Amino acid sequence: MEDARIHERQVKAALRASPLPEPFFASRFSFSPYMACGHGCAYCDGRAERYWVEGEFERDIVARTNVAERLDRDLSRLRERAPVAVGSGISDAYQPVEESLGLMRRAAAVLLRHRMPASVLTKSALVTRDLDLWREVHAASGFTLSVSLVFADDDTRRIFEPGASPVGERVAALRAFKEAGCGVGVYAMPLLPWISDTPDALGRLLELCRGAGVDFVIPAGLTLRPGRQKEFFLARLAAAYPDLVPRYRELYGEDRMSGACRPAYGRDVALRFARAVREAGCATQVPHRLYRGRMAVYDELSVLLCHMVELYGQRGTSTARLRQALARYQAWLAGRKRTFNRRRSETQEEIEDELRAEFVAGRMDALLGNAKLAGFLREVAIGRRVFDYVRLELAEPDGCGPAQAPRFAEIPR
Repeated sequence: MEDARIHERQVKAALRASPLPEPFFASRFSFSPYMACGHGCAYCDGRAERYWVEGEFERDIVARTNVAERLDRDLSRLRERAPVAVGSGISDAYQPVEESLGLMRRAAAVLLRHRMPASVLTKSALVTRDLDLWREVHAASGFTLSVSLVFADDDTRRIFEPGASPVGERVAALRAFKEAGCGVGVYAMPLLPWISDTPDALGRLLELCRGAGVDFVIPAGLTLRPGRQKEFFLARLAAAYPDLVPRYRELYGEDRMSGACRPAYGRDVALRFARAVREAGCATQVPHRLYRGRMAVYDELSVLLCHMVELYGQRGTSTARLRQALARYQAWLAGRKRTFNRRRSETQEEIEDELRAEFVAGRMDALLGNAKLAGFLREVAIGRRVFDYVRLELAEPDGCGPAQAPRFAEIPR
């Protein structure tokens, strides 16, 4: 957007860490160099009161100017290895001001120096400026580029994403990173009811994704939190699609704090899109092969179980026992991490060895309450096999790059 006002801020810490791995991005750590966003997307959650950003959301951009220096310090203190996700629901690391400030390029160099796996989610083709660095990060430890892509045409994109890169430029960015050997995916969110979630619109979007060779496509519906975000979006909608405003007010009439629409509509769109994505040969979650070996084995199994719940649920399979096993495993993992955090001399590798020993001894059968599932996870943890998210079957590693990543204890930091 034009005439951005940059507000420089110094941060005490750059890296955010979650105790358990986060399945949405298949990561443990994250950071964002900015708050607010010059892309000015009409649907952005960042406009909601709960994510208050002072000033005009698309013009008053907070730049965390020391983010690279703080990231360097934070990474040097880590005892566990896992992908660092770059992005935020209320900003974009490669928004327009990044072209002149270059905070992300400096941060990418820091990630490379620490040989940390990384992933970036953006709707800007500016990310290709740093392809040289991200290619090196991928060779050293693994990198995945994800692009937010909702519309297949720029006429609609201009209405709702006025400051974001044109559709063709985003698709070109995906192709460039794919050709560089990186994993690439699309977050098709938020899908706008009766605009970008129709069968025709979804078909055209998936055609673009297939053409770019994406590894996954993850859909999600539009959320309109009651208050500032909802009213801003409806005003933009009224200017372009006035006939749809009454339908949106009815669909989002429950005014849920989450911003979700009426459940039946959301379920129908989610299942329909997931089926179309599978038929296109893409995964509907970040594939196992793209995070395998980039995080500790015990975290990898947690992400895999979370994804399995979603993958089987999308196909109408009962996931009750799988959810129970996931809860049991995550309870064990959370407790083990508390012990790990108290024992400062303990290493990630020691917990991994302990986990494998539990599988060999058969004790994971009782922990999970499911011997068949324990046998499956043993193939992953010890046999290092890969779970194919489209065919839903185990496969051989097939020379996956991340599996050859160095042990975390051996990485100079």
